[in-house]
Amino acid sequence: MSDKQVDFDEVAFRCLKGRRDAVVFIKMMCDILHTWDDLIDRDKPVDPEAINRAFFTALVTLPRDPFYAANFALLNPIVETAIYNWWTANLYEASSDEDRLRAAFILRSSYSDIATMCARIVGGPDWARTVGPEIHDHWHGEGWAKYLLNLEHEKECRA
Repeated sequence: MSDKQVDFDEVAFRCLKGRRDAVVFIKMMCDILHTWDDLIDRDKPVDPEAINRAFFTALVTLPRDPFYAANFALLNPIVETAIYNWWTANLYEASSDEDRLRAAFILRSSYSDIATMCARIVGGPDWARTVGPEIHDHWHGEGWAKYLLNLEHEKECRA
């Protein structure tokens, strides 16, 4: 397990008040979305087993997930919006315009809003406001400079 995964687990557990069902849900979502992103970016090989796992999770496991089912009305619109934002970020990343790249840096990680809503579900609005900065700090932990380096690598891989 990588250091980043340990950090993610710690952040998720704390921000979701140790609610295992919420942590399982957010980890499922991240797995699906990261695999999708890796397939589009083509910046690293994606193992067929990871692809199979992501599609199975998206089509079978996620729809049956009790936390997602119980909170579908709150979570699903945020998932949908995160996908639209990610598509926009991918278009912006093709640009050399710095304003668009800065917007892409934020938009591409708007799926962090799913975690913020999970925090609200398990702990209420005040809790979501309290842990919101920690959630967003974690999702943008890569930083601007490393983001630009990674983006250049992705562009080279797509060429």
